[in-house]
Amino acid sequence: MAEVEELLDGVVVRLPAAEEIRRRGQRRRARRRAGTAALCAGVLMAAGAWILLPAGTDRPHEGGVVATAPDNPFRENGMVRTLPAEEVPLYGTWRWKENEGRPVDSDARGELLNRAGLGAFCSVASPQPGAPDRVGYSREYRGGHDAVARQCLVEYDDAATAGEQLGTVHTGLAAEGLRRTPGSTPDGARGDRGATAAWAGPAPGGHTLRVYTRRWESWVSVVEILDGTDKP
Repeated sequence: MAEVEELLDGVVVRLPAAEEIRRRGQRRRARRRAGTAALCAGVLMAAGAWILLPAGTDRPHEGGVVATAPDNPFRENGMVRTLPAEEVPLYGTWRWKENEGRPVDSDARGELLNRAGLGAFCSVASPQPGAPDRVGYSREYRGGHDAVARQCLVEYDDAATAGEQLGTVHTGLAAEGLRRTPGSTPDGARGDRGATAAWAGPAPGGHTLRVYTRRWESWVSVVEILDGTDKP
């Protein structure tokens, strides 16, 4: 199904077609309603169990402190959140601005962003038959000296699928000669929340392609950066 380009504050954001988003959203909501009902029942039973426990100073719930789950970094006030330009890696070097013109992968240099299977990962079109159900979003950036960047954000149906697809991305990057940089989180080290990795490798023309990945439950973010023609 054709993608849609939506203008937000003068910035072109590639989105799936509206009917495609509605169709997938209805399917996900049905699954989540079933899961939420089961979870609520479990919480009520657990709450009753806490009430029946005798008081004691060594209870983990004493003092009224309740742990809360961190927020999804890819949603804000119910809306999908892509990176503003100043949060894109290497902003201090390339001074990114949201792309307002032609797609960054529309010329020869931009095509380098589609290496290692990233062109297919970044697609916002409907998935091919047999491929995992997903909703994709992307935002593009241009920097000084013709540097380009792109964030591809994908929501899958579940965390397990997201983990598998992120593993496929990492395998493709390694096959293309990119290497994981120091400080990256080893795959699986932080479960399904907050796992991050950075990759870098040479690209044709003497450039460097850098890729930053992050996973949060059923969401996967991939940020690609192709450096400029000259160092600033």
